[in-house]
Amino acid sequence: MSAAPLRSATARLSSAGLGSFERRSFLQLGALACVGSGSSQTWSGGPGTLTSARRRDTACIVFFLDGGPSHLDTLDPKPAAPREVRGDFGVIDTEIPGVALSEQLPLLSQRAKLYALIRSLYHASPSHAPAEHQMLTGWLGSRPGTARAVIERPSLGSVVSRLRGPRRLATPAYVAIPWSFHHAYGGSPFGAAAYLGAPHEPFESGPLPSSAVGDFRVRSLTLPGDIPTSRLRHRHQLLATLDRPTSQAAPQRLQQLSQTAFSMLDNPRLREAFDLGREQVALRQKYGAHPWGQGALLARRLVEAGVTFTMMQCGLRQDWDTHQKNFTTLKNKLLPPLDRAVAALLDDLRQRGLLEKTLVMVIGEFGRTPRIGEVTSNNTTDDSGRDHWSRCFSALVAGGGIAGGQVVGASDRMGGDPQDRPVHAQDLFATMYHLLGIDYHTLFSDAQERPIPVLADGQPIRELLS
Repeated sequence: MSAAPLRSATARLSSAGLGSFERRSFLQLGALACVGSGSSQTWSGGPGTLTSARRRDTACIVFFLDGGPSHLDTLDPKPAAPREVRGDFGVIDTEIPGVALSEQLPLLSQRAKLYALIRSLYHASPSHAPAEHQMLTGWLGSRPGTARAVIERPSLGSVVSRLRGPRRLATPAYVAIPWSFHHAYGGSPFGAAAYLGAPHEPFESGPLPSSAVGDFRVRSLTLPGDIPTSRLRHRHQLLATLDRPTSQAAPQRLQQLSQTAFSMLDNPRLREAFDLGREQVALRQKYGAHPWGQGALLARRLVEAGVTFTMMQCGLRQDWDTHQKNFTTLKNKLLPPLDRAVAALLDDLRQRGLLEKTLVMVIGEFGRTPRIGEVTSNNTTDDSGRDHWSRCFSALVAGGGIAGGQVVGASDRMGGDPQDRPVHAQDLFATMYHLLGIDYHTLFSDAQERPIPVLADGQPIRELLS
């Protein structure tokens, strides 16, 4: 949708007495309109189309560990390797015989039957921007760097929004926590919709609290204090009366955009879903007094509300890019809140009967070098850090029909290359789409009207499908 209709829509809100809303707040709401009616065309019907009711109700939560976590110090430790490879951490056995995790993941180690590990993931680029693009869209990006990088294909969540839509009316299909993937210091939002257009941009939660007490509410869903819901409905009716029916596509989309924005503002269940203050303090504490823990709890609430895809950005400044102080940063800053958040989410989903229909993925853009201090692409790496490594890394996947309690693939004794069952990143996303009931052979039409598939390649990982 062009900028002119959006400016017009904002003006219409102001004329209806809602001028105190920020323009961005309205766009967040309105962009969720027209789900399934973006400007791009789609063609489907390729092999593997799934339409079962169970998969049509499946949701997905993705934890994205921005910066690239070290697989050797988390999900694929090498205790028998030399010191310069195995690093400072010991290991802890899991419930699965012969499978161990880093000792810094004690809570996840106790829940290994709930998830599967992939230890032989790979793709072609150890540069952040192309790799982030690969792991957030399914396509390797073509531009290096961060600030210069642009999104070239729709994000995973935007594709889900386009082909699945929300699981309940007046609910976003795609929510980003805290916002559409981008860095605090600039760069491109690789969680955005690209040529699928504004209707498939994510609804953004904004920053999460670091406390396990108190309220959390999304500003764009909160009415100004002097406008009760009844008054909002009256103004919406007045605006609808004043609008003239038109056969032109752009005004029709604008009217539908406005309708959906008002529907969301008039949906108390949606506002309640974002209100963490409605949860027991004990449960919030179990998730952790940290933005990632509170974000994970919010993700569970969004699944219950009918959101189909939630992407949680863990790190706003490539926090997992540990070129220096790899072990102290992981131990003291990154792994404790992640371990607690993911473990609590898996427990909570299982106890509520939601895990079977909620796919959870914990991924980063790549792993890190087998040898501590090894320099491959960044000369700032020192003898306490690990550089970028995309030739072999790991992911954790659970729920949504995944067969847990197993490891798919294996890295070699140094953790540098797949030794058994190499799994390309596109295979992971083919599995995700398969479990969500989406035909990943579907073709979109981009801005140049070229047919572009959801994925260029990839097959579902057969071992994971229960």
